[in-house]
Amino acid sequence: MVKVLLFIPLNAYQDICRYLFPKKAYSESVAFIFATTIKTDSSVEFQFKSWYPVESHEYQYRGRSHVELKDEMRPKIIKRAFDINASIIELHSHMCSRGACFSPSDLQGFEEFVPHVWWRLNKKPYAAIVFSKSDFDALVWLEDPQQYHQLSEIVVDERHLYPTGLTLTNLERRREFWAI
Repeated sequence: MVKVLLFIPLNAYQDICRYLFPKKAYSESVAFIFATTIKTDSSVEFQFKSWYPVESHEYQYRGRSHVELKDEMRPKIIKRAFDINASIIELHSHMCSRGACFSPSDLQGFEEFVPHVWWRLNKKPYAAIVFSKSDFDALVWLEDPQQYHQLSEIVVDERHLYPTGLTLTNLERRREFWAI
């Protein structure tokens, strides 16, 4: 299995966390990281280039358990990634205190969005991270926009942060249930 890492400088990681969870957080927030991708035989590394916090007026809907961006956001983010030759890493927050996991509506959104981004950005890897107040989960699409994998870790300077893995665990449990 290929190890997939995201490297983020400490100051950028702190800024992203403050954006996703401001002192008085009443709703989910969305941001995007633009990263270069380095592939070797044993790993894929996303190297942070820059990030974009979605501004209040760019949300179609923003609530405690669901968020929707305005239609013009997709082409805007894709164009920026294309212009700087970067992969996109989608970030969003869930208001739960722990146990970060992508929701069924998150997964449904990936089915539509990832193939489009994949095509527009010439097959660049894509990643998505969901943060709770205390942890995160993350998926990556490396070789195929229909096939996701677990992000292995986020490296913030020398600190290694590991995903909950709950999304893939929950999906596997559902498959086992329906296979009976």
